[in-house]
Amino acid sequence: MNFYAAQDQARKSSRILLLLFILLNIGLVILINLLFSWYLWVNDDPMALPDRVFLDYLSWQRIFVVAIAIALLLLFAAWLKWLDVKKGGGAVAEMFGGQQVQPLTRDTAERRLINVVEEMALAAGVPVPPVYVMQHEAGINAFAAGLGLTDAAICVTRGTLDSLNRDQLQGVIAHEFSHILNGDMRINMRLLVMLHGMVFFAELGRVFASSRTSWWADSTKSRSSSRGYLVLLGLGLMVVGWCGVMVGNMLKAAISRQREFLADASAVQFTRNPEGIGGALKVIGGSRFQGHLNHPECQEAGHLFFSAVMPGWIWSTHPPIDVRIRKVDPHWDGKYLEPQPALRVAEAGTDKAIKTNLAGTAIIETLIGSLAGAELLDYQAEGQSPGAQSADNDLYHLARDPYDARIVLLGLLMDGDSQVRDKQLKLIAAEDAALADRLYNRLGHFQQLPRAEYLQLIELTLPALKSQSASQYKAFKRLLLQVVRADQQIDLFEWVLYQLVSRFCDAHFGAPRQRQNRYDDMGGLAEHYAMVISMLAYHGEMSDEMTLKAFNRGAGVAGLYNLKPVPRTECTRERFAASVSELAAATPFIRQRMLKGMVQVVRHDGQIVAVERELITAIAAVMESPLIGLDEK
Repeated sequence: MNFYAAQDQARKSSRILLLLFILLNIGLVILINLLFSWYLWVNDDPMALPDRVFLDYLSWQRIFVVAIAIALLLLFAAWLKWLDVKKGGGAVAEMFGGQQVQPLTRDTAERRLINVVEEMALAAGVPVPPVYVMQHEAGINAFAAGLGLTDAAICVTRGTLDSLNRDQLQGVIAHEFSHILNGDMRINMRLLVMLHGMVFFAELGRVFASSRTSWWADSTKSRSSSRGYLVLLGLGLMVVGWCGVMVGNMLKAAISRQREFLADASAVQFTRNPEGIGGALKVIGGSRFQGHLNHPECQEAGHLFFSAVMPGWIWSTHPPIDVRIRKVDPHWDGKYLEPQPALRVAEAGTDKAIKTNLAGTAIIETLIGSLAGAELLDYQAEGQSPGAQSADNDLYHLARDPYDARIVLLGLLMDGDSQVRDKQLKLIAAEDAALADRLYNRLGHFQQLPRAEYLQLIELTLPALKSQSASQYKAFKRLLLQVVRADQQIDLFEWVLYQLVSRFCDAHFGAPRQRQNRYDDMGGLAEHYAMVISMLAYHGEMSDEMTLKAFNRGAGVAGLYNLKPVPRTECTRERFAASVSELAAATPFIRQRMLKGMVQVVRHDGQIVAVERELITAIAAVMESPLIGLDEK
């Protein structure tokens, strides 16, 4: 599946969505104008205006005023919903009753969920998102929420954990990751915000219809007559509002159904196992709860979920279960599966971390090559983690703890020069003496850690960092920057680590970045693009001839065939960082095109060294774009 093409299609869907939403609002303005004109007509004194007709109350001035009022009300309702949505996927999950799962949870089912999410994040080339569970929902369902990669979250119901085996759970999580990668998640958030206004008008009509006041009554008319007309007006608004909701649901269904097929197909591609997603759908079909959810907020956001929130609903945002199953399993016999009553002990015992004979540089390649196998990330009963052969089990365990994750990041920054390292430890001790002591006792682990595992450890710390309070995170960011600057310079790895932490955690703590898409073509970015792909090519451990070929390949993908590489001596960290920031100001289509070229640069020689992987991962984070195709075979 071509995820870049899928994202282009997602953007086209967004434009269609905006057009249809505008048409829907125009229809709403017309209907509400008719309602208010009718109300004024029937509520006027017929003795004062004996020749009045209904059309007399349809003036352009009144239509304009009502249109402005409706637009303001819709914007107000959308703004109220936006206040919830802009806080990130975690806030949306909590809005639906989700509770965050701590990375070191002792619950066996939650532990398995955490590790399935981790393995899918590693396979997809994105940091591990926070994970939430709707503990009081017995239906089998899940969703991904957020406005982008930096604030995405995964949420599942308790019924999903208790009813699905590991392969089936993996299929569901892979489905949700595809929504994150191909742009559906942002569309779903926009739908949630845009269509909230329709529900707002329906509720406003309900208030009018149930009103017992007569504050609109004319002195020449009876209070009961005026109240009756007000009730009728309220009923009319309810009808118009719920018609808007119904049309909005049709709109959601039209956009969402095809995206669900795409996500199902993507899940098969990610896991290399159609039985995973297919089995999950079969279990949903065989469950008496299916995907039903009780939380009232979930009805409005049904398009976010893995399966239909209201099974059998005429305007369901999801295709029928049997149709989805046959798409991934054409030979299905039509029989659904019984849900598992609890996590099987035997299965929990077979969920392995990564086999202990895996060496550092083979971890991600093994994940990509055999996502459906038994070699996937998962804790053992004792809570062990990847890389069991090297002396870094403790580090992987620390990476998942909100407090100790700081030790991992600071330990990766420890300088090879003993004097600089002592200065760094003193800076840490001044902030937190216990933290410095714990780090000092584990310096040997960091010295034995293969470079290829640095990036994986960084990505595993990000969910734990998001579990801190805002004040703790801000204090840690200040300390992190002090440690980076202890030697009076910032090298490429330090830049990578700081960018990954900032880009994927800042928004969670209320510091979103304002993006300005200043570039809509490659011409204005040619110089900056040349700097970035030159740096990637020089770090590929290739001959000069291969380096030039890699550069030319990246330039060709971007359509810049006359581009020349920047001399190695001019490829400084400062110029590189500045160029990446400029590339991040391009439109989404241009950003993806450039990332595709960068992927071709690092893959040109058939191997991806640790520095290349770190650099391009950080570049993708700064550009807030998914890194697709890096490990394709």
